[in-house]
Amino acid sequence: MELKWLEDLAAVARIGHFARAAEARYVTQSALSRRIKALEAWAGAELVDRTEHPIRLTAAGTEFMSSASAIIKQASEAQAAAANYARIGERGITIACLHTLALNFLPRLVAELHRKVSPFEAAIVPETRTIEEYLYALRNGTCDFFICYNHAAIPFNVDVDDYPRLVISRDRVLPYGNAAKFAGILEPDNERPIPLLEYGPTSIMARVLRNVLSGAEFERRLRTVYRATLAESLATAAREGLGIAWLPESIAEHIRGDTALDPISHDYTAELEIMIFGSRHNKRPVVRRIWESLEAE
Repeated sequence: MELKWLEDLAAVARIGHFARAAEARYVTQSALSRRIKALEAWAGAELVDRTEHPIRLTAAGTEFMSSASAIIKQASEAQAAAANYARIGERGITIACLHTLALNFLPRLVAELHRKVSPFEAAIVPETRTIEEYLYALRNGTCDFFICYNHAAIPFNVDVDDYPRLVISRDRVLPYGNAAKFAGILEPDNERPIPLLEYGPTSIMARVLRNVLSGAEFERRLRTVYRATLAESLATAAREGLGIAWLPESIAEHIRGDTALDPISHDYTAELEIMIFGSRHNKRPVVRRIWESLEAE
């Protein structure tokens, strides 16, 4: 049994509709339905009356939910308490972010905020999570901010009243590789196979890349030769001459140094926003000062 199953059931009970509850939980309706069924199998009883509209809990579900609500509350309080101990100090903040942004962007951002706000301690947590998990961490105070890329291929149907957001910078994705080795390889009249350094299918950048490559004339010539979730791994593989990788410009500029890692083309690119999310429930003074400083930009 997983805690998120209990939270799914609470959402269905509160909203009375599977599709809208799934939207509130940032998962697909089919995923939510599977998790509710898994919870019912674990509990050994039907918890949801699917014949009612709006959907209601069964008698067993109502009884089960009274205990489940207490478990959710206690788990949230315990996690928030642990998060306080994990902070570096009383003025400390925790920022969850994509690993790619943690390497270069976050240190520069924190240094800039030190100059504008006042010094504070910052713990950076570059983990791979679902959007649901990031928002849950914001809501219960496990992290104070979540920073990520935003693109049309990445759906962020987030309640801006609960989770305010700001665009704080921009980046660009370009095809990188050894320019001498792969010159002209993306041109329509070139028939060479294209060795692709590809993102893992679950990564955010994989969605961006699919959007960029969809309908490209050279798409049929792509041959995946290396796959990794982290852009940094693909950047190193491109620097070593293994193939072509579509990389955030900030990562490529940082990693290439004096090596032969250059844009293969300035076509087939994607513009990215760098976005920060907060939570309206977070009233910590240092968090409010940082948000107000970012908002004033």
